[in-house]
Amino acid sequence: MNDVPAAEHETISAIFAYGTLKQGQCRERCWPIPALLVESGTIRGALWDLGPYPGLTTGDDQVRGEIWYFTRRDILRTLQALDAVEGFNRRSNDWFVRQAVYARTEAGQSVAAWVYFYARTLLSTARRALPAADGTVSWP
Repeated sequence: MNDVPAAEHETISAIFAYGTLKQGQCRERCWPIPALLVESGTIRGALWDLGPYPGLTTGDDQVRGEIWYFTRRDILRTLQALDAVEGFNRRSNDWFVRQAVYARTEAGQSVAAWVYFYARTLLSTARRALPAADGTVSWP
């Protein structure tokens, strides 16, 4: 996985959305502040179809999503709101965990971004999303 070193966490002002938080999806309205910019991008991982929403785990696929950019002033408020939406409370029974990774823009630029990984281990009833003809995985 492309984890961002802890020393860089304080400077991250982007969030990678791969599912229901993307533009046009049911939780788009959960963003508390409009983004400065939203652009397409990818991260490495594996995407799982959990029914009404996807789950991202570690893996080697190129997962397509959106990189949402915020000001340093707005990123903390945004993360607090999305932590609540994603059930991230820094507890062992959380549904999702927020981690810092490197996303790649369509132009090939590497961007440090926060992303919510699925924290549960039981994926036996989930279907793994497979790469499309362009080699990327996306939801829906």
